Order: sequence, then C-alpha cells, then structure tokens
Amino acid sequence: MANGLERARYWVEFILTRCPFPAPRTLRAQFEASNFVEFCDCGCNSFKLRTRAGAKPPPIAAPGGYGSVFEADFRTADEDKTIEIVLFADQAGNLAYVEIDCCANSQAVPDTVELMDAPYHVNASPSLIV
Repeated sequence: MANGLERARYWVEFILTRCPFPAPRTLRAQFEASNFVEFCDCGCNSFKLRTRAGAKPPPIAAPGGYGSVFEADFRTADEDKTIEIVLFADQAGNLAYVEIDCCANSQAVPDTVELMDAPYHVNASPSLIV
C-alpha cells in the first residue's frame, strides 16, 4: 500500500494501541489536534504532522528543541525484518513527525505488516513530558 493518509491512519491507531508511549492521552490529543501534511515516498511509511492553528494540545516534550522523543522497535512475524517507529517533536514540544521504517529504512515497509505482540526495544527521551 502506498504511503498516504490511509496508511498514516493505520499507523496512528497502531501507535496508540500497541506502542507503550508513557503518556497515551497526551499523544492521542496531539494526533487529534494535527493535520497530516507530508508523506514520504521512499518506501518507508513516515509522515509529517502540523498542529492545527488555534489547537493547543498538551505538549509531548519540553519546548525548545526538535528531535526524537520516543522509539519502539518491533520484530515482524518474518523474524528477518524489523519495524521501527520513531516520534519527533518540534520546537514547541508538539508531535511533528512519525518515522516508520523497515530494517532501519534499508527495505520498504511491506503492504501487510504482521508484528510480534510487544516491542523488543523502547526508548523514551528525557525531554518527554509524562
């Protein structure tokens, strides 16, 4: 499936239900207050978000720096592959980018993704607000 709005919605639901983000309500509020504005076409399923004008969701990270704030890595049912999910915050601490890669972006994300139940690696940045 080509990367786009439909695929992004799939990943948002996956992230909200299967990733152990430490502040799930805050993350949900961020997704609900954002528009999807760009979709990478390199074979990954990454997408950019922009907080809608006037929306003021609680930030997921401390303001003042852009960068990765959370990562969850999964093994696929085909144990030779992995899916990495990385969330990035903008200067205001709002969700700005969701990176979805397969095998560290060395392969395209498969159309059908069967992931193991729990991530094998999770990392939360110290700048994350929980």
